[in-house]
Amino acid sequence: MKRISLLVAMLLAGSVSAAPKADLAKGKNIAEKVCAACHAADGNSGIAMYPKLSAQHADFIIRETKAIKEGKRTTGSSAAMTPMVQSLSDDDIRNVAAYFAKQTPKPGEANPKQNPDVGRKIYQSGIPEKHVPACMSCHGPSGAGTPGGGTAVTAFPRIGGQHANYVADQLKNYAEGKRVSPNNMMEDIAKRMNEDDMKSVGNYIQGLY
Repeated sequence: MKRISLLVAMLLAGSVSAAPKADLAKGKNIAEKVCAACHAADGNSGIAMYPKLSAQHADFIIRETKAIKEGKRTTGSSAAMTPMVQSLSDDDIRNVAAYFAKQTPKPGEANPKQNPDVGRKIYQSGIPEKHVPACMSCHGPSGAGTPGGGTAVTAFPRIGGQHANYVADQLKNYAEGKRVSPNNMMEDIAKRMNEDDMKSVGNYIQGLY
């Protein structure tokens, strides 16, 4: 009898600690009022300096938004975003992340004049002589990424269709240690790439879907 009571208590404790389900309607409201000017209401940002968030994994959006809110991520437009997210609660962030994750991404297009073939080789095969692994080994053939499986390391963001300049800028930030990733994975990889490598793979990724 004591074992049964203990089991019930454990189950009840688990149900209490479980995070509430995201409210997509509230997330949409936040997206339209707070995020739309830069990322577009559906996450399909048309401004190269602001990342596309449509179909991005919710756990990744949550992690990065909190990093900006807490001052742990300060590169690029983070400084402009910081005051905009200060008033958002954890529930707000979870709701808007879930909303963006449900949106349909619009495909981009690679610039044929900016080495898309070179970018494709880097994405699919890496740069063996520099010990740079293939991007698709983590982000997938179509750039869809991998949702978090309980740890930050297994959460690889969606990058397919992302703005070329944004991708190149983030790789540069990683290489210079201005942005951090779980276990320094991206920092280690980006340091082995030169600017042409970053621009080429960024261009290919922009047309990937």
